[in-house]
Amino acid sequence: MTLSLYQDLAKLFSEIGFGIRYCPELDALLRALFTEEEAKLALNLSPLAPEPPKSVAERTGGDPDAVARMLDEMTDKGLIYCSQRGDEKRYKIIQVVPGIFELQFMKGEFTSRTEELAKLFDAYFHAREVEAPGNVAVTPFARVIPVDRSVATNVSVLPYETARQYIEQSETISLTTCYCRHKQRLLDKGCDHPDDVCLTFGAFADFVIKRGFGRKIGSEEALDAMERARASGLVTTTSNTRDRIDFICNCCDCCCGVLQSVKKSNWPSMAAGSNYWVEVDPETCVACGECADICPMEAIAVEEDAAMVDLQRCIGCGVCVTVCPSEALALTPRPERQEPFQDFRALVQQQFKEKVAAAEESEPKHTGS
Repeated sequence: MTLSLYQDLAKLFSEIGFGIRYCPELDALLRALFTEEEAKLALNLSPLAPEPPKSVAERTGGDPDAVARMLDEMTDKGLIYCSQRGDEKRYKIIQVVPGIFELQFMKGEFTSRTEELAKLFDAYFHAREVEAPGNVAVTPFARVIPVDRSVATNVSVLPYETARQYIEQSETISLTTCYCRHKQRLLDKGCDHPDDVCLTFGAFADFVIKRGFGRKIGSEEALDAMERARASGLVTTTSNTRDRIDFICNCCDCCCGVLQSVKKSNWPSMAAGSNYWVEVDPETCVACGECADICPMEAIAVEEDAAMVDLQRCIGCGVCVTVCPSEALALTPRPERQEPFQDFRALVQQQFKEKVAAAEESEPKHTGS
């Protein structure tokens, strides 16, 4: 019964997310995250629109008050999502990644539970890496936002290509601990980059603030966080959407799972990137190597008298531009522009189509004799 319960939970996460496969490491992780009672309740939650506890209780045959209490407890543990208007609360299941993983480490806590979860997530990520190395198979969930002021001055930058645009237009912003770097710190593998530079927006920020996963800030403090991230050479990423984003992460290639997976790709610029790549003015370049040292994708090398860029590896983050002492670097548009999806629903629909197509392609073909 117990084994089947967590296998069923893994199957649910596989259906609503990407890259989730049942294995001993995932089983151990799910058991640490969910009690049996919580796992049973999670299996009866919608992955789509949040719903009130009463609807969940009717479906499960449970006591409405007891179901409501457990749903609230699961929300505080970062296992499910809750939207709230006034006193009305509605709940839904969320993906393991992105979703549950991030919420476990957003608070920056050093406890026995977070230490154990860091080990279990690390073991699971390593198992998945061994099982399925290589390139990203579907449309990327994330995209890169270039560092402000790194794009050539004669190039028009679209609103969705600047972090400032989202920050200044958002009514609610929260500041959180970088979950990737905090997870690595719990494993004694942390780095020197700042932790408090990750942002959430809108309804998700409301949730993060209400549940204590982050604190509410204004636009000026958010812009200050972005400046600190820029000074530390971090790569700004967000969801591959245009009209609305839920988060901005400022990532390092030593701790960030997204950047690490992109870096291992044979063609990082196709895995996740911006609509730009860096160009070098050989007349101005002094071949100092500063850009090569800071490039998170190892896309730059100093050859002869100037820096050379591997455009297949360049993700257009602009980090190298910020450290060039001779101003020989600038981001310029790629020949083919990839516009982000309008919203999260459109992105997920496209990923689901590709997931189904890949599954059909992998099925054994039977031919008649």
